[in-house]
Amino acid sequence: MNAKQILLRVFSGILALVCVLSLVLTGYGFKQTLDCRSYWEEEGKQASEGFDKLEDGINQLRDNEDAYLAGVEAYKEGLEEYEKGEQDLEEGANKLSSGQAQYNDGASQLADAHQQYNENVAKIEAAKAQVEAGKADLEAGKAEVAAGEAELAAHQQEYEEGKAQLEAVTPIYNAAMATLARIDELKAQRDNYASMGPLFEDKVAELDMAIAVAEASLDMQLGGYSINGIVSEYQEGQAKIAAYEEGQRQVAEGKQKIAEGEQKIAESEAEIAAAEQKLAAAKAILDQKDQELANAGDELAAGYAAYEEGKDKLEAGAQQLSEGLAKLGEYEGGEEQVKEGLDTVLATDTYYDAASRPLLPAIAERLDPGFSYWKLDENGEPLEVNGQKFLSLAESLKVVRAGREFLADTTKLVTEEITGRALISALAVLAVLIGLVTAILGLAGRRIGALVCAVLSMLCGIASLVLTGFFGMEDPFSAIAGTGSVGVVLAGVAALVAAALLVLVFAAIPGSGRNKKTAPAPAEA
Repeated sequence: MNAKQILLRVFSGILALVCVLSLVLTGYGFKQTLDCRSYWEEEGKQASEGFDKLEDGINQLRDNEDAYLAGVEAYKEGLEEYEKGEQDLEEGANKLSSGQAQYNDGASQLADAHQQYNENVAKIEAAKAQVEAGKADLEAGKAEVAAGEAELAAHQQEYEEGKAQLEAVTPIYNAAMATLARIDELKAQRDNYASMGPLFEDKVAELDMAIAVAEASLDMQLGGYSINGIVSEYQEGQAKIAAYEEGQRQVAEGKQKIAEGEQKIAESEAEIAAAEQKLAAAKAILDQKDQELANAGDELAAGYAAYEEGKDKLEAGAQQLSEGLAKLGEYEGGEEQVKEGLDTVLATDTYYDAASRPLLPAIAERLDPGFSYWKLDENGEPLEVNGQKFLSLAESLKVVRAGREFLADTTKLVTEEITGRALISALAVLAVLIGLVTAILGLAGRRIGALVCAVLSMLCGIASLVLTGFFGMEDPFSAIAGTGSVGVVLAGVAALVAAALLVLVFAAIPGSGRNKKTAPAPAEA
């Protein structure tokens, strides 16, 4: 085996190793291509489902838009009625409170009036009892006066006799009493002088004489009566007259008291009659006030019943409003979901290549300048319904259409990128397979076969590299998917082309192949 044959086999072995390495790299690159396709297929599926869901939501809103707007108007009307009902109920509560206060005040005043009336009734009854007691006392007084008069009549004679006796005895008694007083005075003087001693004996004697003369005069004045008798008769006569006159005084006083009592009873009866008349008038007023209070109580009870009925109606209205608001909330919740979906769609970024050139415009850039998915009023401001912005469903559908266009463009570019990578990988696999045949033929020393296969392998590899120039070395969608680039395949292909070139060179050298077998020499005879 010469040196050319050895080199052919060495480079054929190298080619075989490079083919194995290139096969591994190509398989890895092909797997990345499949992963990229799976990634974008899943992304496209999710995006398509999202667009379908968003469109269904928009269509559902469109189907319920009229009902929602009608519900908003009904809710506004109901809310106005509810607020008016609340105001009316509050006014009713205030009136009830004021009415209750007035009723309580009236009831309290009426209770005081009843108490005062009852007290007046009690006073009149007490006055009547006093009048009856006064009448009884008056009758007793009359009886006493009559008894006193009877007593006076019974002692009339004694009284006359006492007066006559007193008239007869009084002059004697008065004179005797004066003389007796003179005698007592003289005796007092005599005792005084006698106590002064003998120097006044003459004066004492003189006084004794005067006393004797006075006593003799007294005896003459008594006319045979003793002083005690005269005094006794005088006092007896006085006693008879005094007892009778005391009886007269008592009778007169009793008559005066009877007259005063009768006048007082008459005045009391007149006062009682006037008080009863006033009491009757007060009773009539109390009865009227009782009826008015009862009517006020009935009105108050009716007011409370009406208040409770209004309260129940208001609660029912609040429940209806709550249910209506919940239904409106369902639509508004759907609007919010659609809005979130629209924002998500419009937030899609533009795809750029490695040179930062726009590769795929974002969805928002596909819409008209100043685009808004809100319904606008005549001033170009977002229209508000039920206190929040209102979606324009027609404009919202434009976002969906732009999104579908973006998805279709993305699918187209991804398909082109994956197709290019798949063709490059396919040619690389073909180059590897032919390169393996080349290596086998070269190792077997089949120079011509190795030469032809090396040319074919190189052509496939070069074609793979040429396709790279057509599709480009940039793989933006593969990079987004995180599945690498076509460079790993191209590295293997380049190595394969270089190894195949070496085999081609040495296979083209004559004598590098396997030696031909020579015929055996003829045997000698």
